[in-house]
Amino acid sequence: MKDKLEKFVLENREEFDFHEPDSKIWGKIKSNIRSGRKINWRLIVTRAAAVILIFIISYMVNRFIDEGFPRITFVKDKEPEIPELKEAENYYAGLLNEKLNEIRPILSACPALEEELNYDLNQLDSLYSVLKNDLKDNIANQDVIDAMIQNYRLRITILEEILSEIKPDNDESEKKYNCYEL
Repeated sequence: MKDKLEKFVLENREEFDFHEPDSKIWGKIKSNIRSGRKINWRLIVTRAAAVILIFIISYMVNRFIDEGFPRITFVKDKEPEIPELKEAENYYAGLLNEKLNEIRPILSACPALEEELNYDLNQLDSLYSVLKNDLKDNIANQDVIDAMIQNYRLRITILEEILSEIKPDNDESEKKYNCYEL
């Protein structure tokens, strides 16, 4: 079929070239042709944003399918979440506050003892901060967690010893404390 059409066109070529379009038609065609190409930046940026958005959404869907619902957090230098440590911190912090509230009236009567206690507790606080930094570096280290718990125990032991040494003897009515250096 192709050969017949080709043959017909070649045989009747002169008849096809006989008619030429009107000059008005060529004028309209030339007016519709752009002289220079104008770039539509808004269209390009919109399409690029759409492509980027599609990639981000497909990445998140893929991640959701692989790992389950992702937890998105935007916190710098966040401390690691260790349930055992969190529970121990809550327990010992409550116990420590209880002992501090019990010892405050006694410390107001013994300023030298209060200064010494604050110094010891500050030393333990700075040691605890170092342990927290170590824990950030090595999250699974059980020795660091044990050392942090031991730090809280040491603070409570210090407070209990001070309470036992300076608390008035069995006579509760007398508010005279044994203020001497330990």
